[in-house]
Amino acid sequence: FLKINKWDSVFSKIIRTRDKWSCVRCGKSYSPPTSGLHNSHYFSRTNYSTRFDEENCDALCYGCHQHWGSSDKEGYRAFKIKQLGENGFNALQVRKSQTVKRRDYLNDLVYKAFQIRLKELENKS
Repeated sequence: FLKINKWDSVFSKIIRTRDKWSCVRCGKSYSPPTSGLHNSHYFSRTNYSTRFDEENCDALCYGCHQHWGSSDKEGYRAFKIKQLGENGFNALQVRKSQTVKRRDYLNDLVYKAFQIRLKELENKS
């Protein structure tokens, strides 16, 4: 279990806002703020190289997050390939293998960039 920090919180809002507060698998809509809609990481949050990568993340309701996260990992893989295309998915896999240190992300500059990205998305909707 990984602790949620302020970077995770704002990044989670970015993903859920980008996905219009709806589960990308079943389509169920949520009204923010909610804990019922999660920011799902295709490659685990333990990989800092893709932890804050928008292409690695999707808004999923609790049930769909459980489903794709445990019993249907191949279904999630097929979804990501369709979503990103074969080349995009392969590029994500390459990024996942890169070595990145926590300190490369957990700084004020990155946090500010996340806040700007969130405002951008909120202004679009």
